Amino acid sequence: MSLLKRLLGKNNEPPKQRIRICVECGMPVADHKEWCSILRGQIEMKRAAETPPAQPS
Repeated sequence: MSLLKRLLGKNNEPPKQRIRICVECGMPVADHKEWCSILRGQIEMKRAAETPPAQPS
């Protein structure tokens, strides 16, 4: 029946929002666990982007 609804364009329901799940901790990406290495990597990359690189002498 849903195939007929798609073909005929009778879709009254709004599309469902997708939730991205972390491969490491199994939680939604917005709710990473503190021990998750992917979250730690993201935090380290943000810190590296915020601090200016040291100038070589």
